[in-house]
Amino acid sequence: MTSSVLVRDARESDMAFVVDAWRRSFEASPAVHGADREHYRAEMTRTIHAIVGARDTTTRVACDHEDDDVVLGFACFTGPALDARTSSATLHYVYVRSDFRQMGITKSLLDGVDVAHYTFRTLAGERRLHARERGWKFTPRFTL
Repeated sequence: MTSSVLVRDARESDMAFVVDAWRRSFEASPAVHGADREHYRAEMTRTIHAIVGARDTTTRVACDHEDDDVVLGFACFTGPALDARTSSATLHYVYVRSDFRQMGITKSLLDGVDVAHYTFRTLAGERRLHARERGWKFTPRFTL
């Protein structure tokens, strides 16, 4: 499947998908249970925008190779990538639409990124990424 996926830097037109998918991924998490829904949505939206808008943050999207407006997933990280592998990156979030999981898209999104830390997690996502086995350290960034 990854041969039919195009990975590119996110565009402004992709940001609504990125913010919505990221925020919705956490709505059912135990950390949010009991929180005021509107407060959660506002704070999570503010946090995501702050992260993706930071100068040293990269957001990549995986798209259908025939229509790069069809976003299948994204990865957001801070730090070096590709040829700048002199130090490690911090992965903030990676998401792939459920009908496209287990197809190597996450691997394509993180190709060339030396991840050492990650700041957001869901239990399902952590199991899929095998973060502990890779030696990645969880460094929480989000507090509601």
